[in-house]
Amino acid sequence: MSGTENIPVSRETYYEILDLRQTNETLEDCLARLIDIIKKQRLTDDIEEVMARNDFVELDL
Repeated sequence: MSGTENIPVSRETYYEILDLRQTNETLEDCLARLIDIIKKQRLTDDIEEVMARNDFVELDL
């Protein structure tokens, strides 16, 4: 995606995001990193849910 978008956030949320940044990390880099973390956590949660249900499908290979 080219260009930029503005995302309105409260002052409190803005400063919380700033606090989550790593050294020399831009806000965009920080948000991208946080998104990646959340996506990985969702995948892990989905896998754990399937494992807990013991709901497996046999694959014919």
